[in-house]
Amino acid sequence: MIKVEVISIENIKPSSPTPASLSSYKLSSLDQLAPPFYVPLVLFYTRHGHGQHQNYLKTSLSKTLTRFYPFAGRLKDEYHVDCNDQGVEFTEARVNVQLAEFLRQPEVDVLNLLFRFNPFHITFGMELLLAIQLNIFECGGMAIAVLLSHKIADGATIVAFLNAWSATARGVDAVIQPKFIANSLFPARASISHYFRTTEEKVLTVRFMIDALNIAALINRSASSSQGWRPTRIEAVSALIWGALMRVRSDKGLKKASVALHAVNLRPRMTPPLPDCSFGNLWVHAVTAGIAGSERVEDMQRCMEGQVRDAIKAVDTDYIEELRRPDGALRFYECMESAAEKYSSCGMDVYHFTSWCRFPCYEMDFGWGKPVWISGSIPVKNAVLFLDGSGGDGMEAWVTLVEDEMEKLKSDPELLSFFTCAS
Repeated sequence: MIKVEVISIENIKPSSPTPASLSSYKLSSLDQLAPPFYVPLVLFYTRHGHGQHQNYLKTSLSKTLTRFYPFAGRLKDEYHVDCNDQGVEFTEARVNVQLAEFLRQPEVDVLNLLFRFNPFHITFGMELLLAIQLNIFECGGMAIAVLLSHKIADGATIVAFLNAWSATARGVDAVIQPKFIANSLFPARASISHYFRTTEEKVLTVRFMIDALNIAALINRSASSSQGWRPTRIEAVSALIWGALMRVRSDKGLKKASVALHAVNLRPRMTPPLPDCSFGNLWVHAVTAGIAGSERVEDMQRCMEGQVRDAIKAVDTDYIEELRRPDGALRFYECMESAAEKYSSCGMDVYHFTSWCRFPCYEMDFGWGKPVWISGSIPVKNAVLFLDGSGGDGMEAWVTLVEDEMEKLKSDPELLSFFTCAS
């Protein structure tokens, strides 16, 4: 049985006090819209180089927090973070197995043992914005488990922070400097909150894997239909999973419309584009509606790819300019809140798709090499997180569903003709 024993817990504060002029970090309207949960991420390393890894990890973290100072604060209200330098929680723990044994079948329940507390829970104004646990395996391998509040940052921000921290640990001078511009572009507004719907149902997260050859085969199958365009990796793979999810519901006698929400990173879509290290939540949902049909799965796949493509393309310069208008964020919130109520009242299924593919997650070298594997998930019902595979060319889809639907998804023939289920 795998056991994780906590050795120590301490607060790591910024190495230099945050200036009084920066004592209050203003959230943006997009931060207000972000769902209230922690985003979990684990980086696995086969070796640590020397026995002082804890000390220089903590020292480099302290230096990095001077630049990413809001993480060391506390959420004050729906508009501000109190940048009081209270610090982030840094836990050291020992795992009673070899890393290779742990990674042999890493189910989410086991992965969650590497975190200090449940990523499904956050209490505003009281909980930490960032918590880190260093897990050391019997062989000397390590897992750095990170929990970051989604109310203050998105995936791009998490990756920028971790790359800045790892560069500092290696002694690299040209480190990442975050850009705190989200509030100036999307100021916080009254009467805005997240439109996320929680559930008391028991959910299960399972990892599905697809290699480069199967991704190419899926794309080529759609491209051969002579529609004049080739789907992207995300369009093809998310449409495949979405179709499988609708078949699962259809098999239960629930053949009805569903909605796919794709998180779209606004940074490269701004004019001019924003730096990747722009801090905060800088994304919106692209909304796509579909219904499980009786047509061939290839035709359904192609149709859904087109719908996903059109929805994501609609998040263009004009869309963003509308969002930036004084009433833009409020109108977006009211539209999404109304839609959420409508979907809930008529029993429509809503699926959340997020992609961290192409983010430089596998560049996070703290001085003992790059990670051998990275795990993550979105800890909510009907969520799908895409990550690059450890080999660099494939993809992993971390899917969270209620338990009985997950069992059906794991046996969907069309999905399994391209994906492999990890458990």
